[in-house]
Amino acid sequence: MPNEKISKGMMDRGYNRDPQQCCMKIKELRQAYQKPKGATSLSVSEPQSCRFYDELHAILGSAPTTTPPQSVDTCKGGVSHNRDEDFGNEEDEEEEEDSTQ
Repeated sequence: MPNEKISKGMMDRGYNRDPQQCCMKIKELRQAYQKPKGATSLSVSEPQSCRFYDELHAILGSAPTTTPPQSVDTCKGGVSHNRDEDFGNEEDEEEEEDSTQ
C-alpha cells in the first residue's frame, strides 16, 4: 500500500508515523491544495492559503478533476462505488424550482 511505503520512508528519515497518520496527512494536504484552487477571487498578489501549494501543484496539478467510477479509501482499505444516481443533479433541482414558481 502507498501509505505503508510513505510511512517506511518517513521512518527511514527519522520520523515515526504510521500508515494511518500518513493517510490523514495526505488527505489534509490534498484538501488544502484544492481549497485555493476552488476560490474564484484569488489574484496573483494575494497570498495563497496553502503553505505548500507550489510543491503540491507539482504533484497534484495534473490530477484528473473528475470523479472516478470506483475509488479506494487507502485509510480504510475499502472500495467506494461512485454512481450518478448517488449524486443529485443540479439541473433537475433548478427545473423543479422553476416549475413551482
